Amino acid sequence: MQEDRSSDTALGVATIRAVHQLIDELPHLLDDPVSPLLLGDDALRRIREMPGQYESIRSRALRSHVVLRSRFAEDELARAAVSGIRQFISLGAGYDTFSFRQPDWARAFKIVEVDHPATQSAKIELMRRAGIKKPRNVEFVPLDLESGDLRASLAGSSLSLALPTFVACLGVLAYLRPETVCKTFQSIAGMAKGSEFVFAFAPNQGEGQRGNREFMTTAERAAAHGEPWLTRFGVEELKQELMKSGFGNVTFLSPTEAEECYYKGRQDLPAPKKARICHAVV
Repeated sequence: MQEDRSSDTALGVATIRAVHQLIDELPHLLDDPVSPLLLGDDALRRIREMPGQYESIRSRALRSHVVLRSRFAEDELARAAVSGIRQFISLGAGYDTFSFRQPDWARAFKIVEVDHPATQSAKIELMRRAGIKKPRNVEFVPLDLESGDLRASLAGSSLSLALPTFVACLGVLAYLRPETVCKTFQSIAGMAKGSEFVFAFAPNQGEGQRGNREFMTTAERAAAHGEPWLTRFGVEELKQELMKSGFGNVTFLSPTEAEECYYKGRQDLPAPKKARICHAVV
């Protein structure tokens, strides 16, 4: 993305999450009452007046992926809280709203949102305009992952790098160069033992796209906004890269598990056909 411009794709994700709140069936896969507040009345009115534009197979599949990755990350964070983790990094946070709608159990966490300075500034301004106050346990750390150093930036935050930390990185890695992604893996794998990392990744070209064009179309649209996908992985390739970086355990949310946990009885959103979400533990 351009150095002085906030991410268009990040705002697009906020729109997708808002659409889920406004037109999809209850119970929502992801309860996110804050995202609609970021869009403004005109955008919300257009969604409500023309819901059909979000009902295509492609739109529903993309929306399913976006809300599933957030729901899974938040569920895993809740499990990490039970195990005693009290630090959370939202890496490449974009317009994610967890920090501003956090449940009671999350208030014991130190939460750090790390993102490109332009996007982070735009988000802070949107929150201000919407009258949404920053919770006391939330901190912002500006960082361009392509040119900056994650660990050095975190060292200047209130986090203790000597303690286990949960890191979520959703819809970000595809936009980074492969060498930056590997450096990011190594930085997180170098955190305290017991740290956890949940992230979404883009599939290899053509993988999982037979009869299912949503991922390819998403990549094409992102490129048209000046934010092309630069890094893709196959599952086995990704697992090997993570183990090489220093993670001790690597698992993937399988379509079967996703169907069982999140999609039983749903008629609105399709379950994933391929594994696109990873959980790695240091």
